[in-house]
Amino acid sequence: MKVSKNWLKELVDLKVPIGEIIRLLPLRTIGIKEEASEYFELDMKGYNRADLLSMRGVAYEIAAITGSKIFFSEEEWQDSNLPKTDVRIEDEALAPLYCIAKIEGLKVEHSNETWVKKLNDSGIRAVNNVADITNLIMLEYGQPMHSFDAQKVKDATIIVRTAKEGEEIITLDGKTRRLNTTDLLITDPEKAVGIAGVMGGQNSEITNSTTSILLEAAIFDPINLRKTATGLGLQSEASKRFQHGLTKKRLLRAFDAAIKMYEGLGGKVSAITLAGDLEDKEKKVILTKKRLNTIAGIEIDPEDVEDYLKRLNFTVIKIDEDWEVTVPYFRLDIEIEDDLIEEVARMYGYEKIPAKQLTGNIPTPAQNPVFELLDSLKQTLVNAGLIEVQTYSYYSTEVLNNLSLNTKGLIKILNPMSAETEYMRSNLWPNLLEATAKNIRNGIKDVTIFEIGKTYRIKDGQPKEGYRLSIALSNGTNNPLAELSVVAETAYSVHLGGGLGRTPREYFHPTRFAGLEKDGKEIGWIGEVHPRIVNKFGIEQRIAVLEIEL
Repeated sequence: MKVSKNWLKELVDLKVPIGEIIRLLPLRTIGIKEEASEYFELDMKGYNRADLLSMRGVAYEIAAITGSKIFFSEEEWQDSNLPKTDVRIEDEALAPLYCIAKIEGLKVEHSNETWVKKLNDSGIRAVNNVADITNLIMLEYGQPMHSFDAQKVKDATIIVRTAKEGEEIITLDGKTRRLNTTDLLITDPEKAVGIAGVMGGQNSEITNSTTSILLEAAIFDPINLRKTATGLGLQSEASKRFQHGLTKKRLLRAFDAAIKMYEGLGGKVSAITLAGDLEDKEKKVILTKKRLNTIAGIEIDPEDVEDYLKRLNFTVIKIDEDWEVTVPYFRLDIEIEDDLIEEVARMYGYEKIPAKQLTGNIPTPAQNPVFELLDSLKQTLVNAGLIEVQTYSYYSTEVLNNLSLNTKGLIKILNPMSAETEYMRSNLWPNLLEATAKNIRNGIKDVTIFEIGKTYRIKDGQPKEGYRLSIALSNGTNNPLAELSVVAETAYSVHLGGGLGRTPREYFHPTRFAGLEKDGKEIGWIGEVHPRIVNKFGIEQRIAVLEIEL
């Protein structure tokens, strides 16, 4: 999230300079990814603070940690007596709230300099005044919106449904997207006009001839939307906000603000439809003084506790020594008492909590022969001159594509974070091959690395995991296998056996591949990766690998 400094000053009566905000945010709230003259960017990776994906949410946070006041007010949605557009939602679980306003009498022009600067400072390109309003609202309120050319939507009728088998749509970027039957679409009675929460269709795009629009504001199921965005490779600023979670109250306020901005352009609202439940569920959490002080490790003054929470827009009622806390509607991350303790502790200042020596006896570590074996083996390999690496427990798309791996034989994650984390690794060596190639492309010509880690396979119909050792070596010669064989014999006391190993031979040099034996038992294999495979990773240098079951 890029935060425009000038825009922030419009929302908050700052009591401290921007430099102090940059210092305080990592201590109290969230890290800073980048700072420039016009903006600073919050490091949202790993955070579940959906409210910080909006200028208003950031304004609330900064006002709380700096003791400043906000300039804006939160106005409630006022119902209108306008006619309704036709909206049909086929699955309310996938679209619990869907709002449409028909706005007529518009003229598409360039946006004014103020709007353009706000967008540019936030990392978004200005398009035209009609399209820019939806992006400005998304940035300020955190609520994505989309505007359809009303004349291109048949009968001004919107149908929210999942895609049909084999259905396709040309999105705003001009690409044809083949859809899955779980993908949620925005359609009219004849055609799809957008992929819900991801991207609009080219057939309903705003153009210079547009005079009336259908303004959409909605809440879509975040899990289903994430699957669609990931499957289509269409992650966007809008889809990111949908996936983090939205609130109905903020949607209605954003919807109202957008309508007023269009009215400022001369537009006239002729119809409005709000389909779905408009109420957010209120959350109340009990915070106890005893647990607060136990977890925080210090005694925090009760008056300070209440002050911190109120500054963060929580409603607090004292109950003896404890508190009943009502969570503000936009803080979706607050669920349990420990969440509130975290809020109090960070406002107090983690850096102010003194270090304390642990009391009591240090427990004796449990003896685990497996871990002792792994540690001993790692030290032996390091002493032999190898460098340990740790790769992901998944196959990257580069590995899957370059090796043409059959994904049917791999364990698939049901809800992967991305296409790069979809299939669990069944061997270690493909990831080491990828890492070796990357190092060679970066100018490191002599690479000798190893990894000890788990692999994941299907055995007897059930997923199984086990430890393996893999080594990859590339020394710039035409026969790296010779050196790797010496390393294996020296470090692990193995020798080349008559077996051929248990890995597909098509990945390896036809005459440089053998099984590995120890105490008369085949435990793995060693071989030179076929030059044809190596070339797919963008290098010419030969690479040898081995893999051993531990």
